[in-house]
Amino acid sequence: MIQQEYPTFIDSVGHEIAVGTFYCIGRNYAAHAREMGAEVPKSPLVFLKPPAAFIPFENAVLHRPNFSSEMHHEVEIAIVIGNDIPLHCTTDFEPYIAGYGIALDLTLRDVQQKAKEQGGPWALSKGFRHSAPVSKLVSFDTYPHLTFSLSVNGEVRQKGDTALMERSFESLIAYCHSVFSLREGDCILTGTPEGVGPLYAGDTLTATIDGYLSTHCTIA
Repeated sequence: MIQQEYPTFIDSVGHEIAVGTFYCIGRNYAAHAREMGAEVPKSPLVFLKPPAAFIPFENAVLHRPNFSSEMHHEVEIAIVIGNDIPLHCTTDFEPYIAGYGIALDLTLRDVQQKAKEQGGPWALSKGFRHSAPVSKLVSFDTYPHLTFSLSVNGEVRQKGDTALMERSFESLIAYCHSVFSLREGDCILTGTPEGVGPLYAGDTLTATIDGYLSTHCTIA
């Protein structure tokens, strides 16, 4: 049994996978890029979260760090790598995928905006502890077409459809692997649809992959 000081991903048959690096894809939905006043990038926009960003989504209690006053929700589909991908592999990545989950890329928007204005990195705004809740995983034989959503206090805030992604699951895996080399426990957060917004103490969140899973957490 893996020690739970840093919790593990749980795949569809209950196996534990030690959490690796999060490779997060920015502006992978055009409508979200527009709402942020940005263009869809010509190549994938990737930023990182460390393993300690992870927390199991179900029944999590999430805290906004005291160095921020504005924490936003961004719901995403997560892809978790189940086995090290060989360096020479450039396609047919399905055998190396442990499963898919619903996740949040929690963002300290005020901290991020200050970093942008100063030309600095986003690490504090994106990679803080427990900034990446991820659900239990579901598996598929082929790359799935998924619809998903996030509700806050019973109100739907975000709805996503992977058919609207600028870059597919396979292309994102191929790109990240070509640059970083993907290993067991690494996770790709595939981008958020439009509708991001602030979270407040007492909020209850429900994230759903339609037809497959639903999970809940609260904001302290």
